Amino acid sequence: MLQIYLKTFLTSGLIALVATPLYIIFAKKRGIVDKPSARKVHRKPMPTTGGIVIWIAFLVGILFAFNSAPLFMEPFSDRIIGLVLGGFIIILLGLYDDIKGISPKGKLACQILAAIALMGYGFVIRELTNPFGTGQLALGIFSIPFTLIWIVGVTNAINLSDGLDGLAAGISGIVAIFILAAALSQGNFVVAFLALALAGSALGFLPYNFSPAKIFMGDTGSMFLGFALSAIAIEGYQKSTAVVTLLVPIIALAVPIMDTALSILRRSVRKTKVFAADKEHIHHKLLLERESQRGVVLSLYFLTACFGLIALSFQDLKGIYGIAALAIVSMVTYRWLKISGFLEFKR
Repeated sequence: MLQIYLKTFLTSGLIALVATPLYIIFAKKRGIVDKPSARKVHRKPMPTTGGIVIWIAFLVGILFAFNSAPLFMEPFSDRIIGLVLGGFIIILLGLYDDIKGISPKGKLACQILAAIALMGYGFVIRELTNPFGTGQLALGIFSIPFTLIWIVGVTNAINLSDGLDGLAAGISGIVAIFILAAALSQGNFVVAFLALALAGSALGFLPYNFSPAKIFMGDTGSMFLGFALSAIAIEGYQKSTAVVTLLVPIIALAVPIMDTALSILRRSVRKTKVFAADKEHIHHKLLLERESQRGVVLSLYFLTACFGLIALSFQDLKGIYGIAALAIVSMVTYRWLKISGFLEFKR
């Protein structure tokens, strides 16, 4: 099994690694470039929509897993249709947004459509682990809105993190690896294969996207990575309702989730449009201090890995101990945000 795992990761990784330079040539010839603007960091036109390579590499990785481990993957065949369909909607949305542009409300509507397609094939969080005792807490009629918020929220969290070269691809790859670790510890083979395919496609694309980038993934890639991570996390939680299964992606995604929450809060306090773009994200503020894209991105990689390790450590903490540990992590994180000035919302 270990050999199949490794080959799944290498298959998606090599596809991304080989196909990306070819797509760079294609994008340049077709004029598919991201032009500089006041709210962007780059200063020259850059080939974009590289996310389509990530998507293709991910699909090839899944196909390899199906052929190599049919005993584990075939029972998942019906649900994979929902993942492919929802992902295809996200890819089309990203391509249109990167090339033509779409309003924030139009983007949100398409994301909801993709989430509904995913939920239609069974990707729904119907119950949560009771943190104060044993058993599960049924969500009932709230399962649909809860799942919808999760999918759209994670999709946009990764999308908003795509502000520096290699940031979204690296964070997504790291989070996928921690989801993999949690899945292996629980014997969840399907989630392990999906996480490996996603990690391989993101990390295979990264050498061309890391500073100085040769290509951008665009909304095509950042939204797909977020969408896929949200779906894989749901599948992992459905197979094993242990609370850590859902905590791993939530805590590992702490940086983009916090950034998204702070963006909404900042714009609400200033009474500006919630969907209005700005250059006050966490990575933008860190860049003003360090003036090095690589330094900032590597720091956020390290922070993401730390949160991932914290999430995995919760596997052995239950009940009041788990709640206490989560409270401590939350307080330390709040203190960091406060000292770093990320909670300052003045104009």
